[in-house]
Order: sequence, then C-alpha cells, then structure tokens
Amino acid sequence: MASESIKVNKATFNKMHEHYKNNLVDPVPYSEFRAKVGSTTITGYTSGKVLFQGNDSQDELGKWQNNREATSSSSSKPKSRTKPSTSELPEGFANWPIIGSDEVGNGSYFGSLTVCSVYLSPSQFELVKLLGVKDSKLLNDKEIVKIAEELKMSVPYHLTVCTPEKYNQAIEKGYNAVSIKVSLHNFTIGKLLTKLNQDQKEEMRGILIDQFTPANNYFKYLQKEQHPIKDDVYFVKKGEGHHLAVASASIIARAAFLESLETLGKPFNKVLPSGAGKASDVLAAQLIKKHGKSALYKTAKLHFKNTTKALELAKKIK
Repeated sequence: MASESIKVNKATFNKMHEHYKNNLVDPVPYSEFRAKVGSTTITGYTSGKVLFQGNDSQDELGKWQNNREATSSSSSKPKSRTKPSTSELPEGFANWPIIGSDEVGNGSYFGSLTVCSVYLSPSQFELVKLLGVKDSKLLNDKEIVKIAEELKMSVPYHLTVCTPEKYNQAIEKGYNAVSIKVSLHNFTIGKLLTKLNQDQKEEMRGILIDQFTPANNYFKYLQKEQHPIKDDVYFVKKGEGHHLAVASASIIARAAFLESLETLGKPFNKVLPSGAGKASDVLAAQLIKKHGKSALYKTAKLHFKNTTKALELAKKIK
C-alpha cells in the first residue's frame, strides 16, 4: 500500500481536520484525526505530520502539497535536527515524544557498562511519574531496582549489557572508552526502533542522548558503525533532568549495572564495589592474589589505572 506524508503548521493542520470532518473514522494512538476518502486513509498526528495511505494517496496528497502553509513534504529530504553543538534543546522539548538514551557503569572499575534507550510519549508521562521516575541519583538502589522492573513492563525500551569481558575485548580491538559508548548507544537505539510500531515511529520527534562527549566527536566515531543513526539526535548533559525518557532509561540501566555487580561477584562470593576508588583497588588486589590477574578480565575494565594499583597492592599481600 502506497503511503506519503507531509509536515504542516498548525493552521494547515486545523484546515485539514475541518476539511475531512465528514469522513472521520476511529483515530489511532497519537493522532488528532483520521479520515477515509475512497481508498485513501488520512491520519493527522499530534506532531503535525499527516500520513496519506492507499492506492490513490498521491491524488489526495496533491490537494495539500501546494498549500503555502504546508511546511514540508516527504518527497523532499527531511532536514536533520542534529547540530554540532546541541547544549540547548528546542522550546517545549520536555513534552516531545522521543527516545531517551543513557549509560551507567562507565566510571566504575568493576561491573558491566549498561546502555538503555526508552521511547516515551506524552501520554505516558504521568504513568512514569507515578512509578517514581526522576533523576536516578536521587534514588537509592532499592528504589531503582523496583522502579526499573515496573518501567520494563510499562514502556518500550531496549537494554544492552556490555560485560567487562566484552568491554576488554573491544579495547583490545582498538576501541576506546568513548567509541565503545557511541557504538553501544547507536546499537541500542537501533534495536529499540525495530520494536516501535508504525504509529510510534510517526509520532517520535527526536532522540536525546545524555551527553558524554561533544556532538561532533560522537558523529566522528559514529561513521565507523554499520547502521549509524544520526538524524534528529540531540545531546545535553544531565539529560535525565531534561526529559523523562532519559530519566527512565537511566533507571533501567542503573538497575542492570547493580545486578552485574552481584552476578559477576558471585563466583568469588563477593558483591563487587561500584566506582573506581580505594575499595576497588583492594578487592582487585585480593582477586589477583587468590585467583590471578585473569579474574579481573571478566569482572573489571582492565585499562583503568586501578589495575596497575591492584597489581602493586597484590605484591604486598602475604
């Protein structure tokens, strides 16, 4: 079935709604109106995008393409909202339906690097607030685990867990800490996009990544990926404070990271410490002394300075 879409301003959108008022049928999620004209279905989404579906969709679309108030057409290449520097988000961004993406574990010597992407529409904002979603740094571990489980049953998401073993293998292949995160975010966002239905894809207005590197650096590393996602991507530091989608992603990623500390420590009857402080050095030294350096390959990120410190401490353990 043929389909075309145009993005129109509010005035034109209202005119279209009025024009099709005698042809309205049941709406779909995130739409303001849906009409049937002959074999063509016209759906007007809250984002301002109007979708024409059917064998005669081009004829119906033609009625509006020449309208001076229409802002864009799917027949032309869409403009990307991606900018080299995106420290400022568009007005009203917090109310947009977007994918939010965040990672946890990057600064911890032990444990997996976890990346989560969440799709959130305005209709779900109140739900995630009721679940307790806010900046994960303001929640304790018990709260994070509980909220994460409820979120995973309530919103579209994808979680990627990069174990220390996989992380160390990537470093050996020439990746660095930043390029690993770029690859993981791109992979995770891509996987989530395949889970979204057509209505969600039509409604989505952008992607917000909690900024861990300048945008131009992110896109430099992104060029190495097989399926780079680069359109409508925004970056901002402390992204969880700018959109509930990032806050939700952060909570799910945090819960998975905490689980990895327990799971990876079980063979040694330990719960691995978070962070990269003295406690990590001491435990790493104990593992080296008792099990050899190989014990760190599956539990820790070996390129951290903690490895050198732990090797020196291990020599002093009798």
